[in-house]
Parts: sequence; C-alpha cells; structure tokens
Amino acid sequence: MLTPKPFSKSWKSKLALLAAVALCAPMAHAQQNNVIHKKFIEAGWDKPDTARLRANLAEMEKTPFDGVIIGVTGKNDEGKTVQARAAFTDTPWKKAWFQSSIDDLKAIHSKRLTDNLIQVGANPGNVDWFDDAGWKQIVDHMRIVAEIAKEGHLKGILFDPEAYSKPYMQFNYAAQAQRDKHTFEQYQVKARQRGKEVIAAVASVDPNLLFYTFFMNSVNSTAIKTPDPQTALQTYSYNLYPAFINGWLDAAPPTMIFVDGCEGQGYHGNSQLDFLQTANLIRNTALNLIAPENRQKYLAQVQVSFGLYLDAYVNPPTSPWYIDPKGVSPTQRLQINAGFAAESANEYVWVYGEKFRWWPTPNGSVNPESWEDKLPGVTNALLAVSHPDIMAEQIIASLEKKGKLENLLLNGDFSSAKTNTATTDNTPPDWKTVGAPASWSTWQLQTSTGTFSQDNSVSHGNDKSGSARLAGVENGCIIQSIDVKPGESYVVQAWNRQVGQGNSWIRVRWQTADNKWTDQESDVLLFAAKNKDQKEWQKIQGVATVPAEAGKLVVLLSVANQPTAQDVAWYDDAHVYKIQ
Repeated sequence: MLTPKPFSKSWKSKLALLAAVALCAPMAHAQQNNVIHKKFIEAGWDKPDTARLRANLAEMEKTPFDGVIIGVTGKNDEGKTVQARAAFTDTPWKKAWFQSSIDDLKAIHSKRLTDNLIQVGANPGNVDWFDDAGWKQIVDHMRIVAEIAKEGHLKGILFDPEAYSKPYMQFNYAAQAQRDKHTFEQYQVKARQRGKEVIAAVASVDPNLLFYTFFMNSVNSTAIKTPDPQTALQTYSYNLYPAFINGWLDAAPPTMIFVDGCEGQGYHGNSQLDFLQTANLIRNTALNLIAPENRQKYLAQVQVSFGLYLDAYVNPPTSPWYIDPKGVSPTQRLQINAGFAAESANEYVWVYGEKFRWWPTPNGSVNPESWEDKLPGVTNALLAVSHPDIMAEQIIASLEKKGKLENLLLNGDFSSAKTNTATTDNTPPDWKTVGAPASWSTWQLQTSTGTFSQDNSVSHGNDKSGSARLAGVENGCIIQSIDVKPGESYVVQAWNRQVGQGNSWIRVRWQTADNKWTDQESDVLLFAAKNKDQKEWQKIQGVATVPAEAGKLVVLLSVANQPTAQDVAWYDDAHVYKIQ
C-alpha cells in the first residue's frame, strides 16, 4: 500500500522496496535523538554589533534564526574604531581594544541564538603572501578574534574571503606585489603555509571553534570540473584560495569543522536538483582541489551550506538576481527552497538580505521596511523549516485566539463510539475500514496480524471521548486523507500513548487529486514519538508543505514492532490545521 506506484521493477525488487518501506520508519524512530537539527544563520546588511545584539536580543529571538553574524569593533589607543572584520592588515592589534565588545557578549544569554559567529574578512588584503612581518600580524589578529569568540561564548568565526578592497585581492595571484619574483606555484606553497599558521593560531585558543565561510572551493566550481584543475585555476581571481584552504586542513585538529557556505551558486538555487548538485560538487568534485593527504580530513570536517538571498524573492524578473516563484507566492517559493537547502546541507543554512531588515539597524543602505513587510509570512516560512514546532505552536495559538482554528480531520478526537462496518468505494483495496474508528481506514503488512479498534475506555485529556487502539501490529496504521493545494502548509499532530513494546510515529504522504501516489519518495515525512513513556501521553507534531503535484494529504497514524497483542498504542486528538 505504501509503495509508490510508478516504478517498473521485478517482483524481487518490489518485495525489497516493500520491506524497506516497512522497516525504515521504525529505524528512523529509534535513531531520532541523533538527528541533526538544521540551523539558520542571519547574515544581512542589518548585521548587529555586540551592543545592538545586546539591546535588541528579545526582538531578535522572535526571528527564525539560530544565530547571527556579529560585527565586533574596538577602540585603539588613539580612540579610533578598529573592526575585527578587517583582519587582513599588517597593523598590530591589542586584545584590550575589544574589551567592551567582549563584555557585551558575556552579558548575552540566549536559548534561541545559540550559534552566533564573529565576522572577519580577507580585507583590506594588501599584505603579500611573502611578507613575513605582515602575516605575523594577520595570524595574531586571527588569534585575538578566536579569543573574543571563546570568551564571548560564540559558536565560532565567519570568514568572508570576498575581495571588497580592489585593487587588492588577497587570493588573486595577478594582484600580488611580488608576482614578478615568484611563480604561481611558489605563491601556492606560501598561501598553504599561511593557511596553516592561521588555523594553528585559532585552534590553539579553542580547537572546537566552528570556522564558517561564505564560500570555500565552490567559488572555483568551473575549474574544479575541468580535466586539469591546476592549470585552469590560474585564470581565476581566487586561484590562491585552494592552497590557503589546504593549509587550514594541514593544521586543523579533528574537532574543528569548516563550512563552505556556497555564496553565489546557492543564491540561484530553485529546485531540489539545484541544491543536490551543488552539494555533490562541494562534497565530492571539489576534492580535485584538495591535496591527496588532506582528502579524508576534508570529507570528515568540511560541511556543505547554502545562502538564501532574500532580495532575489522581491526583485523584478529583469534582475539577474531573481527567483521565479513557479506558480506559488514568493514566500512559498522561499519556504520550498529553504527546505531543499536544509535537506542538502550538513547542518547550516544562512540567510542574506540587503534591502530590508529583521531588526533595528543604523545602516542607511537598508530600507525602513522589514522583511515581513516585503515578504508577508517570511518568518513562519523559515520557521517551518528551521523550527517547525515553534512555528506551529505560534500559529495555532494565533488562530485559536481569533476563533479560526479548524481541524480538517473527521473524528480526530475519536469521539464516535461507532466503528466502520463496510468498505467504501473511494479507498484503495488494501485500505480496510471494517473495525476502524469512524471516518478512518486501516492498513498493515500482509504478514502482520494486529488489531485496530475504537477504544472508548482510554482517552487523552479529560474529555473521555475514546481513542484509536492499535495492538500487536508488525507494521501498520490508521489512515485519513484531506484535499489540499500545492504550496499550502499544514500542522499535523496527534497524541500517543504506548504500553509494552513498539514504535509510534505519524507519516504524511501525498496523492494526486485522483488518488494516485506521488512519485517522489522525498515527499514522505516522518514525525516520530520522542520517547516511549508507558504512563504519559505525548504529542507528535510536524509541519508539511504540499508539493506541486499533490492534491491530497494522507495522514497515517502508525505503529510497528509490537510482537504480541499485549503491546498496545493509542492515538487521540489528531488534528490537521491549515496554517498558510
């Protein structure tokens, strides 16, 4: 029943696929405590300094983000502002210059913004790679930045390699002051040495700091794909950057993680394939620019990330930075792409915006309107991917307050004491209605001999209205479908209680309007119970966004691995709420 129909396979392949469908979901439940939460980092033109972060923390915690990029500043002995971002300079620094920013960071305690990063950049970038005295200062700057990050309880460092200070371009061989004295290959050797020195300094302060970059070797994607990447690389403006990265890996302890943020390419992503192909380039094809001795370390310690460029969702179609919404609203398209980005990334997605703001900023280049003004619903769209539970609870509370909270499931509270007595005409042949709670159907593996029933003696809460009872089920579920439209989002939830052995989870699948299963396995969502407390009811909840080809959302309240009839699970108060 749960196997997608469009595959043309031998009977052996079909049996294998059926077995995978039956077994994989309980396995996902068993491992759910190890699932990596995908985190969203804000990196726009409204970037806060430490004082604004401290002053606006409460407002910033209401956003969809797990962390922000922070601009750290200090005052030198003459009282002039020093920006930690301008680390690639030969001017000596003192850590004491940044004490005010350190104090701000120490005073910030946030349960939401847990992955904040201090920004540094490869600017002004006017120190030649063969300038030993100049690089001694750059390395010292990076050590000071690491100390600020550690003392300020930050997750790590955000490194922006982009060359803003033209004609100085730190990673372009053609821009180097001594290129008439040293070959490209000699500069590569020196760049690798400097990369090693930088990461050794950072790791000496804290070997667990995250080293996030807006881009790593993804910037040289065209060269990576050529038969001779080394030769092709010489024609690119970031041709010394791969050597610098190899130096990082030379010095990196096994606890240090690097992130390729894939700036530029990620901005244009507008399909699942776009993000998957780029992730493959970073994880695999980019190894062509990694020294053989560092490739295993690269595979273990370099993560894939993507930047979502908000302006591309509000720009006109004539802009080179424009995302086609493909028949849905720009906000819905952003949510869809955010889901693809999170799915393809290892752990992080960063969100970049220029024209508008999430919170107060003195940057005059940012318009006074908020991103919520320009992309209505953008907060919930991103929360649906980054923190669906938080988003769902907030929207449900708001709808309930307005008196607009409508449960789209029939008999979701299992208050009808009657059970179905006949099979209806509009359900698949392997869906059974006999014995199922009213308005629900059942399904289980052919080898499963479990029972499904209305139990009027057990209820969640105080309503005493009854519940659905599933006992001795090898793998099965009770089912109900509702009509939906592509791009809509729904909260799916139910309360569950278990006695004895077994696993419980909610599965959401999609059908077309004429009751055919959609083709994409990725459209299957699993919301697993977080524990198996035999005494207490627990809520299972998730958010589902309707894919383009779907016309029906199918809810499957599922169980598995119940070896005996004494192993029982109950479901009650099942709800599906449309939230956008």
